[in-house]
Amino acid sequence: MKGKNFMAQITLWNSIAKRRRSLSDTFYDNGLATLKGYLEDRNHTVEVIDWARDDFFTMLTVPFLARWIRNIYSSMARSKSKLAGRCLGFISVYLQEIHAIIQEVRFKKQARHLAYELKNDNARIFGVKLWYGEAFKNAKELITLINKIAPEIITIAGGYHVTLYEEHLLENSTFDLGVVCEGEFALEKILAIIDQNKENWNKHNVLSTIIDAAEKGEIENLIYRKNGKIHKTKRRHIAGHSLKSIPRYTMNENKVRIHVMVESLGCDWGKCHFCVHPHFYSSYSLRSPDEVVNEIEEMLKIGIGVFRFAGSDTPPHFGARIAQKIKERRLKVVFGIGSRAIKGAQKQYEHLVTSYTTLIENGLRAVFMGGETGNDIINEEVMNKGVFFDDIVTTIKALREAEKRAGAKVFLSLAFIYPAPLLGKVTLAQVKEDNLRLLKETMPDSVMITPPGPFLHTKWYDEKDKFGFKVDEHIIRQAMEYEYVLYKPPHLWPNLGISLEGKPFKKLLAECNEFRNIVEKELHIPTDLSDEHFLMFYAAGIREKAEVSKAKEETMLDIVSCDYSLTKNISMKVNEFSLNVSRENITILPLTPPSPQRGEEKREDSPQPLPRGRGKGLGGII
Repeated sequence: MKGKNFMAQITLWNSIAKRRRSLSDTFYDNGLATLKGYLEDRNHTVEVIDWARDDFFTMLTVPFLARWIRNIYSSMARSKSKLAGRCLGFISVYLQEIHAIIQEVRFKKQARHLAYELKNDNARIFGVKLWYGEAFKNAKELITLINKIAPEIITIAGGYHVTLYEEHLLENSTFDLGVVCEGEFALEKILAIIDQNKENWNKHNVLSTIIDAAEKGEIENLIYRKNGKIHKTKRRHIAGHSLKSIPRYTMNENKVRIHVMVESLGCDWGKCHFCVHPHFYSSYSLRSPDEVVNEIEEMLKIGIGVFRFAGSDTPPHFGARIAQKIKERRLKVVFGIGSRAIKGAQKQYEHLVTSYTTLIENGLRAVFMGGETGNDIINEEVMNKGVFFDDIVTTIKALREAEKRAGAKVFLSLAFIYPAPLLGKVTLAQVKEDNLRLLKETMPDSVMITPPGPFLHTKWYDEKDKFGFKVDEHIIRQAMEYEYVLYKPPHLWPNLGISLEGKPFKKLLAECNEFRNIVEKELHIPTDLSDEHFLMFYAAGIREKAEVSKAKEETMLDIVSCDYSLTKNISMKVNEFSLNVSRENITILPLTPPSPQRGEEKREDSPQPLPRGRGKGLGGII
């Protein structure tokens, strides 16, 4: 790892929970791979450690315990006796607690091994991409270990969690520094300082130099400690698309061959009262369709043929421009997008149908859309969604008409927030009725239903009293570590210090769950399947409604029990499909296997299980 011709080395780690939370947990991480590409292009050596892999989750699991738990839940579903169901439920919870303890011990062993390996490698800087809930807690524990075992290492936090919580992140962890928004520009300057000091290393002095540079305006997007207080740089550096690097992956059979494509930054509306996007990006910027398709071509060359566009909104007209470029270059791909309903859709109907048709003909197979509610008063005054009932219905009708014209199925996942603040203007019964009316008119393939939450930096949080929210004084710390687990009944969820119009959080969860049950049992629409799920199901050949419902039930059992047999089988089929799609482009873009990571020799030996993912068959490096 110590190439003589390269400058300072950095190790990046992707934080994870100890158990899978979703089918998409094992997608390639484009954020870390983008950092890797950018820094390597500037001659730094970058190692990315990603434990979010099928083999790592399996290694933490006790197979016979996982099978027992799975069988118990299957028996509960079949049981007609309430008493038997309760007994089985008690046993399953008990076994899950035992299993969780074992997973905790195994994870800590791997974390300790990593900390010692960093020490032995004489590492100078260690960066972590932070996620919510348990992943954040695990990251904090790892950093505590590193501070104890290798105290001379500078630790840096990055990712969604830091950008959202900023100073609160350092207040609730022992990271030395935090980087908000895009991290590559701050990291490049930090690595230059480390490079200047690597011969006479003193962590305290190096941190002082970094902080001095930040206070002079030479390093942006930084959060740091000084004189017992936490500070952040005065302005953020938001990168233009042209400055972003194409993600650089090293392929691994235990990751899912789906590339998350950043085709836009921000949101073209950016005014929803419940949304944090305006805090991340104050404006909306589109990437050139040519640049997007250039990146698609690079992914096709390394055997990835399935893509998820990650922008908060890919408007149909913009998506159609990308699709047209895909067509012009004669590429074969499969992809999913997130897309808002179109305001005034009735007047643009034919244009919408044409745009969606172009998208579908060139690979669109899954769409995520925020519906939020079917009640126009709530959408306007509570959500500030910018669209109304008729806009949502007409946009979805245009999508369905485009399906017919293109002759291909597109899976639609429609998101709802329920219950919602009512402001004393409507009843919850009326909101429920309007929601069901919207669903009956559109019949999406899945409904994503989440309870309301006043997240930091949203209108709901900033004007919480206006919207009827009450929050505890420690809500930010609680929210940073809260684990939102759909499969648990509300009474088993950790309490969260939020109430809405006098209803405590667990009551909100119960009402959310009641609506979810109505959608499933009365409308026969699956819930909580996202566009990511549908992309994977489509690639795995799971496309009929009955197959989708069955796969949802079985993969949920996988997650509950940690018996990941079906999930791994789906991942294998997705990888085979994605590789085959990429091979369809071989006459245009010959497949080229990715080269080994810079400065690292190939190793044929297999070290102890999962030491940083190195070794034959265990490649944890993206």
